[in-house]
Amino acid sequence: MITLRIILFVLLAALGGHLTRGQGTKPLTVRDYYLLLPDKYFEAEQEQRVKWMLDPKRGAIVDVKNGYLLAPGDGAQMSIIVCLFKKHDGTYVIGVDAINWEGAYYSRLNFYRYDNGNLIDVTKSVVRVALPEERLYELPRYGRTIQVANQKRRQLYDLVWNGRRFLIKRRGQSSMLSS
Repeated sequence: MITLRIILFVLLAALGGHLTRGQGTKPLTVRDYYLLLPDKYFEAEQEQRVKWMLDPKRGAIVDVKNGYLLAPGDGAQMSIIVCLFKKHDGTYVIGVDAINWEGAYYSRLNFYRYDNGNLIDVTKSVVRVALPEERLYELPRYGRTIQVANQKRRQLYDLVWNGRRFLIKRRGQSSMLSS
């Protein structure tokens, strides 16, 4: 009986920690960071952000091991991709690409860092090149390279994470250029 109580206590404690994640508890997984995203990324209500957008039957991917999350949207709700880029100090830069496939292609790529319950925009300090909304940004599920293409899907350049910021690697060049 005591063993059952201990097991029940441990399960409730673990579940309780999971339910309150994003409310002052430091995020541990890509899903935790997704739950902290600003409302500007969503038309969906809080419950829909989890139950509907992260439903694997709709094509959602939550790859905790690789720090990658794809939350498909629909007409009004943009699709969202979240990708974690590990810094040298063990913290993360959180890449977020909000994509609208309806009509004209539209993509908004931003980068954040976590600070005391909030995500702080660090886009300009980690990427020193303009990120036009008309570009296609392919955030990596594996690796540290974001591929950038134009509307016709012609590869333009790569953004390669070096642990501190992104460097530009032009197509056909073997060396990296600082951005």
